[in-house]
Amino acid sequence: MNLTGNRSREWPALTSAQELDCDGRNPRTDDPCLLGYHQGPHRDEAGVEWLDDGDIARPDWLNR
Repeated sequence: MNLTGNRSREWPALTSAQELDCDGRNPRTDDPCLLGYHQGPHRDEAGVEWLDDGDIARPDWLNR
C-alpha cells in the first residue's frame, strides 16, 4: 500500500518494436524481414528491400 492507503500498481513493461517479429516475407525468396515490427519497406538478410501490399505482394506469376 502507498501513503493514501491504496494498493500501488506497477507500470506495464514496454517492448521495443525491434524486439517484435515482422511478419513480412520476401515475395520472391520467402525470406523473412529482419527489421522487427515496422512500417515501410522490408529488408531481408541479403539486403533486398520490398514493399508489402498483403496478398497482392505474392502474385501467382512469381511462381512460374
